[in-house]
Amino acid sequence: MPLDALPPDLAVLRERLRAFLDDELLPAERVAGVQEEAEAPAELRRWVRTRSHELGLFRLLQPAELGGGGLGPLGQVALREEIAASGAALGRLVLGGAGGLLRHGTPAQRERFLAPVLRGKLTAAFAFTDAREGPRTTAVRQGEAFALNGVKAFVTGGPHADLLLTVANVTENPGGPVGSAVFVVPRGAPGLTLRRELRTLDGGLHGEFAYEGVPATEEAIIGGIGQGLPRALEDITGMRLGVAASACGAGRWTLAYTLAQIDQPHRSGTPLAEREQVQAMLAESATDLYAARSALYATARAAQEGESREVEVAMAKSLATEAITRIVDRAIQLTGGAAVVEGHPLARLYRQIRAWRIAEGTTEILRLTIARGLLARQRGA
Repeated sequence: MPLDALPPDLAVLRERLRAFLDDELLPAERVAGVQEEAEAPAELRRWVRTRSHELGLFRLLQPAELGGGGLGPLGQVALREEIAASGAALGRLVLGGAGGLLRHGTPAQRERFLAPVLRGKLTAAFAFTDAREGPRTTAVRQGEAFALNGVKAFVTGGPHADLLLTVANVTENPGGPVGSAVFVVPRGAPGLTLRRELRTLDGGLHGEFAYEGVPATEEAIIGGIGQGLPRALEDITGMRLGVAASACGAGRWTLAYTLAQIDQPHRSGTPLAEREQVQAMLAESATDLYAARSALYATARAAQEGESREVEVAMAKSLATEAITRIVDRAIQLTGGAAVVEGHPLARLYRQIRAWRIAEGTTEILRLTIARGLLARQRGA
């Protein structure tokens, strides 16, 4: 059985997704001259979300109880890997998020914030990281509302977002609780300023926002005061699985590209593929990819059955992101100078994959997660 063998209904959905990527999204990117997500105009970004929604793709990964497809971990892995394997620069926009922290809101908050986000009418960004120079983002009670102050950095997608899910520490709340909380802050809120846009090596667009007395009522708090940090961290396992899937998809694209390149006529008169050293590099990349995909799909299937797989997800994410780093590096070495020229797909991918080894937990942190998880299992046995 192939590693990525899927139930028939999920296999059909993957084919529909592949058709959209090949027949519509990639041609649209070529016409617009878009090579990286940050370059895409707002109207093209909206078209991707709208068209995906029309085709019944946008909400596939969202919980069934919220009107989504409810595909679960295996569906997430299969579809995110397929998107990455296409090489589409705007592939991240095809599948809508599962609602994230907004899922934990009250019925009124779900209607006001979550429903528009799930439909793609609004976009939300997670403002978690405080700026390095500080200070920590705080919220203090002022009458009927809280005033937020601080600076949030590396807000992924922030410059294009309609809502900022902001983690702040409630320090003054007479007669009420204090502690971390998640506030839903509209981009147009008074006192909220986009200080600068940050474009990272991977082509992603992030924002740095200043909060200067930004007002937020209790109705804008998701999950209650004191629950901010726990809520912020609880979805991390699923996010890591998604990164692992994207890494494996990028590995598939890279290996296919490498095979095609080295089997072409070379100036020496014979294809590079005839050389044993090149064959050895190819074999190493294929083995790296096979190991990473094996771990990815084994973990996804176990998680689909409801098993707790935090340790295995950490393994899959670490394995996949480290493997794709080696695979792309070998591909560049075999392609030669053209691959390090700005605009070459391997040059773009080389920048992109570097961020994956940091996102949702660095490789070093994941190693600690794995070791501590194994020790906890041993001691609990």
